[in-house]
Amino acid sequence: MDAVEVATAIARGNAWSFLVVEEGRQFQGNAGYDDVVEESYSYDSTVGNHRRVAVGDLVVVRTGTEALGIGYVEELEVIRNQEKLRSRCPQCGSTGFKGRTSQLPRYRCSPCSTVFDRPRVESIRVTNYRAHYGGTWQPLEGSLDKARLADLSLSRSDQQSIKAMDRVRTLAAVASRGVRLPQQSRRPGGERHRPFELPGGRRRTTAAARRGQDAFRRALVRQYGLVCAVTGAAPAEVLEAAHLRPFATAERHLVGEGLLLRSDIHRLFDSGLLAIAQDLTVCVAPSIAGHAAYSPLNGAPLHLPEAAPLDRTVLREHHAATTATW
Repeated sequence: MDAVEVATAIARGNAWSFLVVEEGRQFQGNAGYDDVVEESYSYDSTVGNHRRVAVGDLVVVRTGTEALGIGYVEELEVIRNQEKLRSRCPQCGSTGFKGRTSQLPRYRCSPCSTVFDRPRVESIRVTNYRAHYGGTWQPLEGSLDKARLADLSLSRSDQQSIKAMDRVRTLAAVASRGVRLPQQSRRPGGERHRPFELPGGRRRTTAAARRGQDAFRRALVRQYGLVCAVTGAAPAEVLEAAHLRPFATAERHLVGEGLLLRSDIHRLFDSGLLAIAQDLTVCVAPSIAGHAAYSPLNGAPLHLPEAAPLDRTVLREHHAATTATW
């Protein structure tokens, strides 16, 4: 994102972080919300900042520890006068309690410390909202952690489900991690890029899984962002974790012996057709030098920060073993 794009983004709306959790989001004694993380976020009029979210706003979907993805609000559904059941502590009336999984009674109230099996349930009327952003969704996959999200937030509270964020700094932060957002939709009538209903059904697959491979990739994303070390910023869907030492030999995952590579680059790397020199430049095998998509990469510097924790000894060994076959 250049200075002109950042300046343009300032006038286009606010920015928010939307909190989700893996096992059903709860807020003020309700039973949770129906979220499709990559498509939409649901909330109601009991949630702080519910009136302020608008079409065109930037949203970062987060858990309690990291950012999952980012997009622009393309449409905002509003359904008024809906019934909602809300639970309260029978002693003090607070909604600040949660169920316990390993102790009885089942509930404990944080404000008054009362324990109980059954909360007091009340029926209230609310307005329901669903913010749709699926057409511009880009995965972040933890490339912004809790500390960085807190730095970008305009609120110090950890309890808010919808928190205001600094829009310009948030856009700059995700751009620095290799994320490229599409332009906001300008379709008449707020038509979404994607339908509400997601594809269903099942498919059967068989694969030998490397234990720890997902965690290895996540560690590399946190270290380098969504950036291919050879070609630069790339969509999360095509980025893979590559080992400098063949995993079949070492069977271990070390960040210093790993690189994030685009899937086609990863194939070339593992096939011995691409290597990295000690000066952190790309070496392309003569056998593929005639391919216009790859020959310009020869001699190009890696897209890595100066402080990258890359094991130069292992890198040198990989380069020597690979280029010896050319």
